[in-house]
Amino acid sequence: MRATRRLYEFTRKLSALAVLDDIAEAAATEINASLGRPTVVLLERNDDLELRAAWPPEDALEPASMSAARWAFAHGEPAGADTATLPTVPWLFLPLRTPRGRVGVLGTAQEEKFPVLDSEARVLLDTLAEQTAAALERGALARDMVLARSAAETERVRNTLLASISHDFRTPLASILGSATSIIDYGDKLDETGRTDLLGQIKQEAENLDEMVRNLLAITRIDAGGLELRWDWIDLRDVVDRIVSSARRRGALQKIESKLPADLPLVRADASLVEQAIGNVVGNAIAHTPKETQVAIDAEVTQEGIAVRITDDGPGITADVLPRVFEKFVHARSTTGQFEDAEGIGLGLAIAKGIMEAHGGSIAAGSPVDGSRGTRVTLNFPRRGTPS
Repeated sequence: MRATRRLYEFTRKLSALAVLDDIAEAAATEINASLGRPTVVLLERNDDLELRAAWPPEDALEPASMSAARWAFAHGEPAGADTATLPTVPWLFLPLRTPRGRVGVLGTAQEEKFPVLDSEARVLLDTLAEQTAAALERGALARDMVLARSAAETERVRNTLLASISHDFRTPLASILGSATSIIDYGDKLDETGRTDLLGQIKQEAENLDEMVRNLLAITRIDAGGLELRWDWIDLRDVVDRIVSSARRRGALQKIESKLPADLPLVRADASLVEQAIGNVVGNAIAHTPKETQVAIDAEVTQEGIAVRITDDGPGITADVLPRVFEKFVHARSTTGQFEDAEGIGLGLAIAKGIMEAHGGSIAAGSPVDGSRGTRVTLNFPRRGTPS
């Protein structure tokens, strides 16, 4: 009855674990407690055995013991003390077998100071070894599933990115190529207005390409955890004014209005990254709303921080897309109005989210805002003392 209880507790504890090292550590600890002798777990790695857990803690086994452990693993049979193979070794090693093959070896000390294992204890040890192998098998399957999902997700992202780049880069490149070719081939036949228009198109499309490349580099740094912040006290009003001026300069026909209060506190942040985050949100509103849309940028100051809100009265974001709007390659809504081809790669809001989180802040979207229309994106900046 006591052995049954120990086996139940052992199985219950191991079933709650999924990481191989955690399983090995728990198995060594519990078997030591059950049998009252040092226990080690060695797992296969690169066609050899590696000591992954021991209780009491042990860094390594001496060469003769490792030889016995390797023999038990290679032949799938017990080795060491109380066996016909290397019986002088002060350890008994049992192979850990699973339906997919052997995953390692379990060892218990068999020195003279420990009592000889009787038949009941040996049966318990064999059963504990089987349960350890089964737990390790579950852990290995869980790891393989995670790796498979990760590989599939990586492949999906790669394919989506390549498809998006091939589509979204082709449009401005074709415009640049066409305008440049017209200037070269017909430059002497074009009047000043015609040449200026073509050069303006080249400049605008080159700026679009530059923004796409900046977004790609930004999302790469965010995913790699390599986003470095240059902290400084910044005036969000100056940042928003530059964003609004840039949008108008690039041809936005929507009515964009900054309503930030005159006494808005300074924010400690990276100026260029904050400008990119807010600019991406404003750009997203412009790209996905009709030309008669109004876009308002205001702020709310609380004890916790400053909330910058970008609100439009456009068609809004559909309920099925709203929860995923800050994911990569998700487009907020179907475009309407002037910028029909300006959806981009679908990274703008994902980048804004990464930048805000790097600052210890957050970003959220709500839609509709008024009645059945409109979208509001709120960027929350935490307070960090006061400028000296």
